[in-house]
Amino acid sequence: MKKLIVYRILTYLLLAIAGVISFFVFGGLMAALANPVMLLFVFLMVCVVIYSYCSFRFLSRGIDAHMYCKPSLRDLIRVNGICTLALGGMIFINALVLKMKPEMLNMVIEQAVSMQKEEVEGMEEMMYSAMKSMLNFLLAYGLILLIHVSMTFRLLKQHADAFDTPAGQQ
Repeated sequence: MKKLIVYRILTYLLLAIAGVISFFVFGGLMAALANPVMLLFVFLMVCVVIYSYCSFRFLSRGIDAHMYCKPSLRDLIRVNGICTLALGGMIFINALVLKMKPEMLNMVIEQAVSMQKEEVEGMEEMMYSAMKSMLNFLLAYGLILLIHVSMTFRLLKQHADAFDTPAGQQ
């Protein structure tokens, strides 16, 4: 029961972040059509948004309300969950590497500052603090994604009866 409370909190947290990500997906889709390399990243972000919504739907209908869920919901959760695991793993590993090797982060910030046309006083410190905050957020977000997907897969096995056709509807 305690795990379900943690799962519920993580689901609502991921759903809120997925709402924000969905705005970036719509904006990034046009850029991704012009740049095929970016298309993979946009695809993974769409998978995270779909996974977040489908896991919320499974929680609210299949687990909480004990209602019938279509098998396509289970399939959507599985497929998008695998993509979400891949993205969560990449985010977590990249953030962890940058956290463990701050000289790499400093190098990126120096390159970004050198590309600026005008040099603003205090810009490097501001960028460094913003990047550190973003890095901490991405580290936590990647970990949350990994934990949530593994919990969802476990719950899909435990509540497999939610996807069984109800008696009398065959």
